[in-house]
Amino acid sequence: MEFDRFENAIYTTEEIVAQLYESQDWADFREKFDMNVEGNQTLFGWLIDEKLGSGPDPELADYQRLLKLIIAAGGVVKGPNGERYEFELVPTVEPVIEPEVPMDRNGNPLSASQIAWGEMTRWSQTASSKQIADRRRVDPAFESFYKTNLRREAQGTESTQFRLAGQQPSKPNVSGVSQELLNFATEFKKTPMDRVRVLRSPSLAPLTFEKYNQNLESAIAAGLV
Repeated sequence: MEFDRFENAIYTTEEIVAQLYESQDWADFREKFDMNVEGNQTLFGWLIDEKLGSGPDPELADYQRLLKLIIAAGGVVKGPNGERYEFELVPTVEPVIEPEVPMDRNGNPLSASQIAWGEMTRWSQTASSKQIADRRRVDPAFESFYKTNLRREAQGTESTQFRLAGQQPSKPNVSGVSQELLNFATEFKKTPMDRVRVLRSPSLAPLTFEKYNQNLESAIAAGLV
């Protein structure tokens, strides 16, 4: 009967090591312990000499058994005099979690300015008048938001400054208010916002925009619009 020469093949040490590096045991070992670290390489070589070097030439199964023992011990091994050695683990890479980007109603990501505007709007709805006044003094972005929002929304009978403060509007105090300002407020309520934008624009109304904006802010402050 003919011998199966592959079953009885004798491999050199280099061939056995090559087979070891292609085995699942080596893959499991490398997944757990960082073999790019010089100390791990030195420790592994020492273990091979210590555990497998004193007897007959080790076979592939001997190397695989050694790997399994190291993995089972969590990389902690003892020297001949009981000294403790430990393999360094593969560094844990924390997944990078991208911050969730708020979306608008159409599913489009909000810009930084839109996010900031939303934050200031929500904050203004619950803040007191004093808190709003204090923030306006120290936060230029909020001051700009406050004035822009007042001017943009100043239409109808409800005063935006009260809505921003989370308060109910009171009746306008017309004492001390000039007839000119009363007339301005009455006319403002009738003016379409497209026209208001024109009247407020330095480029479209260069001679009158400044006075118009002053009257608008005075009317808002008096609760007339």
